[in-house]
Amino acid sequence: EYLIKKNKNEKIKIVEELKKIGIILVDFYIKSINDDRRKMHVDPVLDAVAVFPKDELAIMAETLVNLTLFKLKVSIEEEETVGGPIDVAVISKCDGFIWIKRKHYFKPELNPNFIANYYR
Repeated sequence: EYLIKKNKNEKIKIVEELKKIGIILVDFYIKSINDDRRKMHVDPVLDAVAVFPKDELAIMAETLVNLTLFKLKVSIEEEETVGGPIDVAVISKCDGFIWIKRKHYFKPELNPNFIANYYR
């Protein structure tokens, strides 16, 4: 009976140690995957974006909104929170606020007087 209790206690200790080692290995694995993902996917994009000119940043911003829209459209679980025409503007120290792409609440071709007055 003493040997059975001793073996049982040893088994419990071994199982506890294996659990601790398992947790350490899983944490290491997750950290390794996150580091690799960052090095292979995130950092190259951030490096490229850092040197993009303003017009390409505007295109990228519009594309990201469109990707979000697409993701929400094909997702069953998430509610669509973006959509419709997209306004795009760039704000910079030098130029201030500049419209790149702007929707109108009316069709400009049907309102030539407004357009003529606006640009006067």
